[in-house]
Amino acid sequence: MEKKISVIPYLSFKGNCEEAVHTYISAFGGEILFISRWDENNFDMTPEQIGKVMHVEFTIGASRMAAGDCYDCNDVNTDIKLMIHMESEEEARHTISVLAEGGTVISPLAPHPAPDDDGCGSVLKDRFGFTWIITCPNRR
Repeated sequence: MEKKISVIPYLSFKGNCEEAVHTYISAFGGEILFISRWDENNFDMTPEQIGKVMHVEFTIGASRMAAGDCYDCNDVNTDIKLMIHMESEEEARHTISVLAEGGTVISPLAPHPAPDDDGCGSVLKDRFGFTWIITCPNRR
């Protein structure tokens, strides 16, 4: 029996989850499907949690993702890399410009070296600390 399971990446933030999700939706398109917040009755660590995101589910294209503000972790673990295939160089450049605001472009958009495919790619770290690999077709 085949199970229909999909893995949902879950990103943790230190108080700026909502800003990050809106940035990602601005960069890629998508929407917030569900959001809940910490309040006076349910915060479990510190009063600075109140009003912050307890849990959010959102889409980026056909991908479903989730996130929340983490107050029981020492540091946000941003070791994961997120790779997105864009359909055009124009879309890739737009996405890179949105994510690079306050972040760092590690490698600018350039053709992949041989023997890789005929695409282009860029690597950047956004202002929230996550690394994105943005690819697109090379139509040059």
